[in-house]
Amino acid sequence: MQLHPDVVRLANLLHRLEDHLRDHDAAFWAAKIRRSRASLEKSDASGLRSFLAFFGGMGSLNDLMLQHDGRVLTTENAELRQMLEEAWALGNQLQRGETGSARSE
Repeated sequence: MQLHPDVVRLANLLHRLEDHLRDHDAAFWAAKIRRSRASLEKSDASGLRSFLAFFGGMGSLNDLMLQHDGRVLTTENAELRQMLEEAWALGNQLQRGETGSARSE
């Protein structure tokens, strides 16, 4: 089965996000993103739902601040925010059915 281009786009964004998190010692979140991406790539809507659930509330993905040796990584955090915003927006569109099919039937 071929995935809708917007689902593929989100999966690619999640892959980049996963790599970025892993590269900056955020293995916990990288693993969660990997699991969501793997489900999404199997056309399993639970991957989309789990990704979107990472946002909001205390200790959520959008609260993450990348640091190294107690120093905030300004450029890396800006890149993280950009990827998160893009992935979240596309994920919300998919969930609402405004684009490709990643919703549970």
